[in-house]
Amino acid sequence: MDDERSTTDSLLRNPRFLALAMMEFWERFAMAGVKSLLVLMLVDQVLAGDLTRVAGATVLHGLFGPVSTTGFASQLYGCANALIYLSIPMGGLVGDLGGSRRLLVLGGGGGMVLGLLLMLGKGSFLIGLIPFALGTGLLKGNLSAQLGMLFADEARRRRAYTVYLGFLNAGTIAGPLVCGALALFHGPDWGLGAAAVGLTLGLAVYARSGAEILRAPVASMTERVSLGASPAIGLLIVALAAVYLCFAAYEQLNNIFLIWARTHLDLRLGGWAMPVAWFLSLDGVFTLMLIALSQWATRALERRGHTIGASVQVLLGGLCCMAGYLILTVGSAEGPSLPLPWAITYILLIDAAIVLIWPSGLSLIAGAAPRRLVGFWMGLFYLHGFFANLWVGFSGVYYERIGAPAFWLLHAGVAGVGALLMLVAGLPLMGAARRAQAITTSA
Repeated sequence: MDDERSTTDSLLRNPRFLALAMMEFWERFAMAGVKSLLVLMLVDQVLAGDLTRVAGATVLHGLFGPVSTTGFASQLYGCANALIYLSIPMGGLVGDLGGSRRLLVLGGGGGMVLGLLLMLGKGSFLIGLIPFALGTGLLKGNLSAQLGMLFADEARRRRAYTVYLGFLNAGTIAGPLVCGALALFHGPDWGLGAAAVGLTLGLAVYARSGAEILRAPVASMTERVSLGASPAIGLLIVALAAVYLCFAAYEQLNNIFLIWARTHLDLRLGGWAMPVAWFLSLDGVFTLMLIALSQWATRALERRGHTIGASVQVLLGGLCCMAGYLILTVGSAEGPSLPLPWAITYILLIDAAIVLIWPSGLSLIAGAAPRRLVGFWMGLFYLHGFFANLWVGFSGVYYERIGAPAFWLLHAGVAGVGALLMLVAGLPLMGAARRAQAITTSA
C-alpha cells in the first residue's frame, strides 16, 4: 500500500503527467456535462416549435422520417455521439502519420469550445454539434497516446493509466453535477457555458505543460507468445460483438433513461427535486467504487488460488447489463413515482457490467491479437461507442411507440445476446486458442 501511495505521489509531482491528466479531467467534464443536457435541451428547446429556425433541422428531420420530437432528439443524440467515437481513431491516425500530437490536442480542444459557443444559440445548436464532436475525437485520439510515451517501464505505465482513469471518472462525476445544477437553477446555457470555461482552463494548463512528447523512452520488450491464430481471431470477433452489444444497451443511460426518469421516478429528496442529470454523476461514482471493489475481490480470489478469465468476465458483464434492464422493465410496469432505489440498482448493475467488460476486452485483445495488428484491434474495440450510439439513437424512436416496459426489455435482450455469444462461442474458442498455444509452445 505504501509503495502504491508513493507511486501515485510521484506521478502527481510529474508536471507532464499532471497536465495530461487534468486535460483529460476537463475534457471529460465538458463531454459528460453536455451529454447530461443534450437530449433534454433538444426535446425542451431546440426542437420545440418551428424547426425552420434551427439550421439543419428540417433537412435532418426529412432524413429520419416521420418521428416524434422525442424520437428525433434521440436520433440526433445517437448520431452526435457516434460521430465522436468514429472521430477518435481518425484523430489518433492523424497523430500517427506524423502530426504534432500536442498541437492536435490544442486544436481539438479549440474545436470543442467553438462547438459549445455555437450551441449557445438555438439556431446554430445543431451546427455546433459537429465541431464539438470532431474536436473531441481529435483531442482524445492524441491525449492518451502521449501518456504512454512518458514511461518506459510497463508496470509504471500501467499504474499511470490507473491514476489517469481516476481523473477521467472524476470529470465524469463533476460535469453532470455542475452543468446539471446550473441548467436546473439558471438555464441550460449556463451549463454549456460552464463546460466551455472548464475546457478553456484545461487547455491553458495543457499549453503550458512543456515540450512536445515525441517518442516513448527506449525499453526492452519481451517477445509475446501469440495464441493460435484462427481460434484467437474468432475469439476476438465474438468478444468484440459481445462488447458492442453490452455497450449498446449501456449507453441508453445517457439518452432515453433521462426522459424515463423524469416521468417514472420520484426525484424528491425532502422538499427538493434532484436534477435528472445527476444520475450520470452517480454513474461515475459507482464506477469508481466498483473498480476498487473488483480489485479487492480479484486479489482475494487469487490468494485462494482462483482466477476468473477475461472471457468469463465478459460473459458476467453481459448478464449484469441484462439484469439492469430487467429492473427497469419491471419498474416501468409498476407505474410512475418509483422510489430512487430502482434507478440506483439499475445503474449499479450496468456499471458492474462495464467494470467487468472494459478491462477484459482490452486484455483479450492484448493477449490474442496478432502482434503487428494490436493497434488495429484496439481501434476496433474503441468503436464500441460508435455502434452503441447509433443504436441508442435508432432505438430511441421506439420508446413512445412500444411503451417503456417493452423498450427496456428490448435492451435487456440486446445485452443478453452478447452474453449468449460468449457462452456458446466465446468460451469454446478460448479453450481452442489455449490448446493451440500449448501445441505451439510444445513444438
